[in-house]
Amino acid sequence: MLRYRFVAHTADVRFFSFGADFEELVKNSLLAMFDTQADIKKISKDATSGKASSKQISISESASSERDALWYILQRALSELDANGSYGYSVGEVRVLRGTGKINVSATIKCVDQSTEYSKIYVKGVSGYTLSIKKRNGRYSASIVIDI
Repeated sequence: MLRYRFVAHTADVRFFSFGADFEELVKNSLLAMFDTQADIKKISKDATSGKASSKQISISESASSERDALWYILQRALSELDANGSYGYSVGEVRVLRGTGKINVSATIKCVDQSTEYSKIYVKGVSGYTLSIKKRNGRYSASIVIDI
């Protein structure tokens, strides 16, 4: 199954992410953002072989809609990784808890220290203006633009 695909954009980076459910959509959206910043395949290979030291961070956010929850968790991941000087390369468990008027999203992210050998593009933020989520035939898709 296709996790995400990049599409042409005039000034920034745009991608579509997909998922069988909202949890998978969040996971694949995070992976697409990480793939924009760094060579996640090389990082994963180096982390598996012991060449790169991997660590894990946990993030969480809450919002009143799926759209905002996705936007907030992407922004949180970006902020936490930047503050830690790290590149994310893998997403562990994504949990979504729904309560009265709130959606709580949490995720674990595997990351490594930033290195020029992995670096692709510096990501400044996730655009909230154009972010959208659609659900068709029980499957999710999102259109996301990230500012570079």
